[in-house]
Amino acid sequence: MIRVFPFSSLIPSEEMQQSVPTYGSGKLPQPILESLAKENPNSFIRVVKPQYVDASIEQGTDRFYQQSAENLNALIDRGKVVKQGPAIYLYEQKQPSARPLRGVVISVSAASYLGGSVKKHENVLENKCHRLAKQVEALNSLAEPVLLSNKLPLLLLDSLHHFELPTPVAKTICAQGFEHALWKLNPEQSKSVTDSLEELESLYIADGHHRMAAVSEYLLNTGKSDTQGVMSLIMDRDELLIKSFHRLLKNVGDVDIEMHLQNLGLSFSPTQLMNDAILAANKVAIISRRGDFIVELGDCDSDSDAVGKLEVNRIETMMFPSMFGIRDSGKDDRMAFMRGDTPISEIKSMIEQRKYDCAFVLPANSFGQVMEVADQGLIMPPKSTWVEPKLLTGFITQLFD
Repeated sequence: MIRVFPFSSLIPSEEMQQSVPTYGSGKLPQPILESLAKENPNSFIRVVKPQYVDASIEQGTDRFYQQSAENLNALIDRGKVVKQGPAIYLYEQKQPSARPLRGVVISVSAASYLGGSVKKHENVLENKCHRLAKQVEALNSLAEPVLLSNKLPLLLLDSLHHFELPTPVAKTICAQGFEHALWKLNPEQSKSVTDSLEELESLYIADGHHRMAAVSEYLLNTGKSDTQGVMSLIMDRDELLIKSFHRLLKNVGDVDIEMHLQNLGLSFSPTQLMNDAILAANKVAIISRRGDFIVELGDCDSDSDAVGKLEVNRIETMMFPSMFGIRDSGKDDRMAFMRGDTPISEIKSMIEQRKYDCAFVLPANSFGQVMEVADQGLIMPPKSTWVEPKLLTGFITQLFD
């Protein structure tokens, strides 16, 4: 079962709400984050990535953790971030031309994750997890929520969009122009949220597998896994925005796509792929200098497991070994991954400029498919989904008692 708690936190002071929060690594290019760290003394990127200010600092060393802690303490001592007592929050993100995305920011017990009630669909790298756990210990805090989801109770879902709310305790506009807002819930609202969430049998990690594992490890090692938890944004599965990751290949030559598809016995048709192309299930598109193709993968075998049904798994097991000799996409440096909202015209331009030789464009998975993979205890291929909302680092930071 799921157990949840209010949590203590740090929130940027009113005048710092446009200066402290930032997207972390993996969400903005490293050169942009390095410039931000050097130019903005208040950016939280200095806390989580002190090496971006001083390149002589090596990640994972004692000096790294010491400098990380010093940078956080400097923000606290200068009043740039302000301590908050235990609370539960409502979070909202507004993107242009999209409905507002809302969820609850709350602490989910580490025991729920360690006991299997919070389910994963990605591999957790042990070394990365240990490094993160050491940083959590050094900072006594977590600067970005884990994104969790399931089908939420209707009463809770309705409440999230109809709670009477005061002025936000934090509000900012990020580099992408998205609005982020945070409201502290009152005791009655908090109890309603807690009661509804603890009715759930399980939650699913949408984003933040390593953060969930690292904080749970830290709390287990400190004997707090039953009484404290991991700061999480919990959203209804139908309110998540899920995009695919496309596969771009380089150093594979001018591949004769048609010949390979014929040899594999796959049905395909030439096409002119446009920016607004939407692919149906069991189809993929291939972009090459010899043209664009829509490929019919056919129906899955009835005995296929949840991973076997995914288009990304099918191309990586059925097509890549024979076409390119690629058997592990996560370790082959000829493979690059491109977010599913990248314009097709941009991908074509990179191929025409010979930065890449061809690209495989995939349909987005549903979160129901992600849940099915997790329920079967399986792992999705690397870079299978891009899930939004993406959350800011330092917008709200969990403090551990």
